[in-house]
Amino acid sequence: MYVINFALEMEKVGKEYFEKLAEETSVTGVKNIFKMLAVEQQKLYDIFKAIERNENATLFVDSHALERAINIFAQIFNEASKGILKNDLDAYEYAMKIEADIVKFFENMAQLETNQDAKTLLREIADEEKKLYNSIEDIHDFVAAPKWNLESTEFSNLKEF
Repeated sequence: MYVINFALEMEKVGKEYFEKLAEETSVTGVKNIFKMLAVEQQKLYDIFKAIERNENATLFVDSHALERAINIFAQIFNEASKGILKNDLDAYEYAMKIEADIVKFFENMAQLETNQDAKTLLREIADEEKKLYNSIEDIHDFVAAPKWNLESTEFSNLKEF
């Protein structure tokens, strides 16, 4: 299986998965988060498609590691999410877990790969997925900041006499 084709398929599945999660939730904030993540998956798909269009011969290398591990990837998107996503923070944490699993997946495949060109491409894909993870983590931290950094009521309303 060509590495680039696998990456394209993965992003397509990810987009469909996040769109499905957006449709299934009635919580507006969570719905918007999953719609945003579907858009991000499309952006990664477009990046990988642009890489594919370069027609660099090293992109069209077979990966035997990917052929053996396709079921592992399917498990990442088959986890149940119903009932656990009650607010925005839950949705971001869930998305971070999915992205972390995807990054680990590609890093593991790069380690198992014997073809150096495929190994390099798998690492590049993992790096792109890390960028998405970092974006989600930054938003999560911003959303969670009020929960983590509560001001003491004793000192918040001090006024000069």
